[in-house]
Parts: sequence; structure tokens; C-alpha cells
Amino acid sequence: MGPDGADGFIGDDNDQRKLVEPHLPSIYPPFCQNIDENYVPQGDIEYPFEEITGTGDENKIRGNWGSNIDYYLAVFGFTFGLGNLWRFPYQWGTNGGVAYLIPYCITFLVASLPILFMELALGQFISLGPISVWKVSPLFKGIGISMVFISCIIAIYYNMITSWALFYLFNSIKPSLPWATCGNDWNSDNCTVWNRGAAAICKNMNGSLLINGTCVIVSENLDDINATTPVYFPSSGIMPSTEYFHNEVLMISSGLVDFRTINWQLAICLLIAWAAVFLASFKGIKTSGKVVYITAILPYIILFVMFVRFLTLPGSIEGLLHFFKPNWEVLQDLRVWGEASVQVFYSLSTCSGGLIMLSSYNRFHNNVFRDIWIIGIVDLITSIFMTSLLFAAVGFVCHELDIAFDQFQLQDGVHLIFVFFSEAISKLPVAQLWSAFFFAMIALVIFNSELFIVESVVSSICDEFPERLRKNHRHVLTFVVTIFYLLGIPLCTAAGIYWIVLLESFAASWPLIIIAFFECMVICWVYGVDNFLDNIKWIIHFYPPFYLLWKVLWKFCCPMMFMAILAFVWLEYKPAHYDSVTFPLWAHCVGWTISLSPVIITVFVAIYKFITATGTFARRWRELLCPEDDWGPALAIHRAEMYPLQIPEAKKLLSTHDVFNSPKMRWRELLCPEDDWGPALAIHRAEMYPLQIPEAKKLLSTHDVFNSPKMTAVEKRNDSFDSEAKREARSRSRRETTVQTTKSYQNAERETII
Repeated sequence: MGPDGADGFIGDDNDQRKLVEPHLPSIYPPFCQNIDENYVPQGDIEYPFEEITGTGDENKIRGNWGSNIDYYLAVFGFTFGLGNLWRFPYQWGTNGGVAYLIPYCITFLVASLPILFMELALGQFISLGPISVWKVSPLFKGIGISMVFISCIIAIYYNMITSWALFYLFNSIKPSLPWATCGNDWNSDNCTVWNRGAAAICKNMNGSLLINGTCVIVSENLDDINATTPVYFPSSGIMPSTEYFHNEVLMISSGLVDFRTINWQLAICLLIAWAAVFLASFKGIKTSGKVVYITAILPYIILFVMFVRFLTLPGSIEGLLHFFKPNWEVLQDLRVWGEASVQVFYSLSTCSGGLIMLSSYNRFHNNVFRDIWIIGIVDLITSIFMTSLLFAAVGFVCHELDIAFDQFQLQDGVHLIFVFFSEAISKLPVAQLWSAFFFAMIALVIFNSELFIVESVVSSICDEFPERLRKNHRHVLTFVVTIFYLLGIPLCTAAGIYWIVLLESFAASWPLIIIAFFECMVICWVYGVDNFLDNIKWIIHFYPPFYLLWKVLWKFCCPMMFMAILAFVWLEYKPAHYDSVTFPLWAHCVGWTISLSPVIITVFVAIYKFITATGTFARRWRELLCPEDDWGPALAIHRAEMYPLQIPEAKKLLSTHDVFNSPKMRWRELLCPEDDWGPALAIHRAEMYPLQIPEAKKLLSTHDVFNSPKMTAVEKRNDSFDSEAKREARSRSRRETTVQTTKSYQNAERETII
């Protein structure tokens, strides 16, 4: 009998006397509490999933990414969206150039990176979608529902941009680009092919040329107009690309309720876009992970090729010089810091549920801390690369029109892509080829984002109703895609652009900031930031570097930053409009309702949860704030890593196994200190390294406790699980009873004989 308990004693006393193990208060999470007394066998639980036992780390029920490359490409495709295409280039050009990087990077580190880390870790830890992940605190399940609601709105109008790109792509194969010339059915009398002569008129009037061809003259040059108002002179000429976009593609009307007719060519393009999303998602996440090898990589290749092509054009170098030219004075302007904060928040597409969904398909021990830096850096590089392409194109156009770079004003929004770039590309040799390349890139970029927005909606629904819907993923996908396409048909009408601007202005802005604030408050102040960091350690086997810094960022800096961003957005609020059309009051009421939907949904869901809960007021409050019973890793093998000694069979096996009972237990292979560094008792060594033993690994990963999703479903079942001590006591009692009975029979026989 060795000094370390080598005989297999499982007590906690370091002497050679076999003591009765005392009952200690539970230190385990909800799904492992009271297991000994209230264990429910798996056969008695209505468990809707397939078999998940085994020692591997693949989630055979829900699926995993085929490799980390699949995951990275999916995330890159999801985050490369409108924020990179037209918001970031516009912000760069109007907020100081290179100097804009300083507020952008600071707010990225303080606000955007922590919320990115939080969402990726949450999804990976529980392997569920953006609604079910809020099992962490059921009272706030409305946050997840808000994410899905906003994703639905974004999905409806996002694919319309894909249909525009497809419309341009199909028309690029014509002998000549239809937006390059006037004289078409959709052109007006003001249509002017902009050249040096037309631009000279605006230049001589000391005006600035917008990307849609409109000349803007500061009113101080005019005697009869207020000196603070810019004056637009469309009569100076409108580029054919502008008229093509408005009159042929959009068939634009006078306002939100002037629907007129449907552009059926656009409706067919929308159908093609939704069919592509449906086919790419039809067989689940593994198929989507392979599709992105083409759809996510090809846009970067086209972007690089087009950048090289524009570099060969005259004026592009001058444009790039303006790209790298800093204006340090803008750092004193709080507006620039506010716009940088807003942009960096939108750029990574956080708080819409997509990132939670994407990370939920990771394997449990994927290094999420490494991922956040890779994703953030690639997103920033993508934005800068797209901006450099824009400035090279602007330099080329300014050279062609013989105007100074400062006299060319950038515009945010769809005009940047569908007016300016279409006009610039039309001036290239073999313009049809470059136009096809460019709009194929735009279609693929939006397709990637749309693909995973829809997948997040479908996964959320299936995860909420797994018994009926998880095996019917395709039916749910078919239903969602059909509904979204039908809701997108009105956007193909003459009023469609106004509704798109309205939804984009209100759905993809304030609601996401509100969700981010709620998310931080619930995880850090309700669930507990220390518990969350413990979960991260469970995933990656170590606490993230600068442990205290992450706590401060999540608990204090992020909520305050989100409130500051929200205040800035509200203070800078301007009524939504498109060109010269200002939206009516009722439209703004609709927009404000959408913007406040996270607050409305979260409050109503919390009230519903509280009313439908049972028990006293205090009990309802406690149960709704604490994690649900099945909060935790999806696979038994990962739950067993943290709580192996809850299983008496595993406890006995681990405490008597040679590896843990040997004074020299191969510590060099496990930790690297000296051979005998570690706890003195085998039972304590077994707590930390249970899965080093193949027998224990198999036992733990297949045991009912860790394979049951409702591991404390005590109220529904009356079965109980006897601990080893109880079984031994009962066995001794039976033996003693048997002995006493035998003695009684023997005494009775003796008395009879006598």
C-alpha cells in the first residue's frame, strides 16, 4: 500500500484508513447538480436526437465544418458585405484618409473585437443558433428572437442588391454597355455622356462633380441664394449610368406608395438569387462550407485583378496618393470618432446572429481566441483593399474629365457601386469583360452574406424545435426561402428603392447596437463574466491573455461604448430620404418601430416567460435568470472533461487506474514539470485528466448522464440513482439481513430438534 493511495481508495483523506466519503455541497453547473440523487436514465427521457455517444468530437446530429478553412471562408464571406463595399470607402474619403484608421482601429479594439469574441465563444460553447444560445438566461431569450427578426428583414432587401448585380451582369454581355451611351428608351433630354467638355462647365462654375454626374455649386458663388445651401444643377447633364439605374433597372417612381408596375426582369433575377441560396443550403452546412471555396475566394481574386487593371490607367496613381494622404486635423472632430465607431461596429456584421450560427458549427476545442484576430484583420484588409480600388478608379475618372481630385465628391450608398463604378468601367477597353467581372464580384459578395443570414434563420428555427424540425431542415429552408422571395417581390416595383433605403436605414443600424448592449449586460452581469471566461477556458484550455482587460472591456467599456454610439447616431439623426425624395412621417414611424424592435421583443418575451413560469415570485425570477438544465457543451465527451467524477463508475475506474496511481504518471507527456509533480492522491489527479484513460474516456462519453440533454429532469421522473456509497450500504444491509435470517432459521431448527 503506497503513500499515494495506490490501493484504489477513493476518499479524500491522505492516510491508509478507509473512511466514509462525506457529502459535499455541489459545485457543479445546473446540468450536473443532484445527479447522484436524481439521475434520470436516458431511456426514460424523451430525447429527440440521434445517437451521440462516442469518444470523437464531431457533432453527428447537427454537423460540423469539414475543416477550419471552411469556417474561415464562410466567416470572410459573411462579413464582406455592404460595409466593406460602400460604407468604409466613403468614410475613408470624407474623414481624413489614412488618419481615419486611428479612430477606426481604437474603436475596433475597444468595442467591436470584444463583442466578436463573445458571439463566437457563445456559439461554439453550446453549438446552437442565436435563439437557443440564450438558454444561458431564459428571461432574455427575446434578444435571440430580435437577432432573427432583424436578420429576416435584412435578408429580404439584401438579395435585391444581388438581383441588381445580376441584372447588370446579364446586360454586360451585350455588344455595347447599355449605360455607356444616351439615346436609349430610358434616357431623358438631360442625358449627357460626361467628357472633358461637359466637366469643364462644372469646373468653370467653381462647382464639384458628384459621382452621379450632377454638378454641385456652393451657393456663395450665386447672388440670389442663401450662402449656406449647395445648389444642384441636373440641367448641366446627367450621366447615362445614372439614368440607366433609375429608369431602366429601378423604374423609379415618385415615392413609397407609388408602386406602379413590377420590373419582371428584376423579379427573375431575384428568383435566380434565391434559387442559388436555396441550392447552396439544401444539404446543410457541409455543402455551404464547400460552396464558399468558390463564392468567397473568387471575389478577392476579381478585386485584385481589377485593382491591377486600374493601376495601369492614367490618373490612378494620383488617386492612390490621395488615398494615402492623411488629414490629421479630423482627429479633433468628435463626429469622425463617432462615424468610425459606427462603421467598425457594422463592418464585422455582429449582433445579427450570423456569427453565433457560424461558430456553432465549429468543433468544441477550436481556438476561438485565434479566430477573432484572423477575422478582424482580414475584414480590415478587405475594406482597405476595396477603398484603394475606389480611389484608383476616381483618379482615372478625374483624369478623363480633366478635373481636380478635390472637385470630385463621393456619395455613400448604391450610387457608388451601380452608378460610379459602372460609369468608370464603361470607359475601359473591353468594357463588357470588366463589367461582367465587377458585377459578378458584387453578386458573389452579397450572395455569401445572404447565404449565411438565411442559414442563421433556418438553424435558429430548427434548434428551437429539434424534435420536429431538425430532421426536416430542407422543408424549413424551402418555406423560409419562399416567404422571403414573395416578400421581396414588392421591392421589384417602382417604389422598391425607397423601401430598401428605409429598411437599410432603420433595420441594419440602431437595432444592432441595442442588441449588442443587451448582450453584454446579460452575459457579464446576469450570467457572470467569470463564468463566461471559465467557459472560454473550457473551450481553449486556457484563459485569454490579459484576463482582467477582457473583464473590464466586457463589463464596462463595451456597454458604455455602445451607449455612446447609440447617442451619437440619435444626435446625428437625419430623416431618411433617397435623392430629393424625403419619406413621410408614417414611414419614419415604421422605421422607428423596426429600430426599437429589440427592446419591444425582449420586454414582451421576458414578460411572457415570467407569466408562464411556475412557482413563487422568487423561484420564477431565479429559474429564469439562471441557465437552463441543458446549458453546456453539446457532446458528452466535452461535458465529461469538466465533471468526470460525477459518475461513480468513472470515479472508481479513475481512482484505481495505474496511470493515476503511479507516482510517475507520465507527467512529462501531460504537463512538463517533474515526474511526480501533482496531487498526492489518485482521486485528485483523476479529476484533472480523466480522458487520459481510454476506458474512462469511453465510459464518460457514453454514459447516460452526459448524453442526456435534460440531465436534471427530476420533476418529470421519479427514478433515482444510487451512489456507490448508497449501494454499498444497501449491500451491507442485505448481507446483514441475510445473516440474521439464516441465524434465525438455524435457531428455530435447533429449538424444533430439542
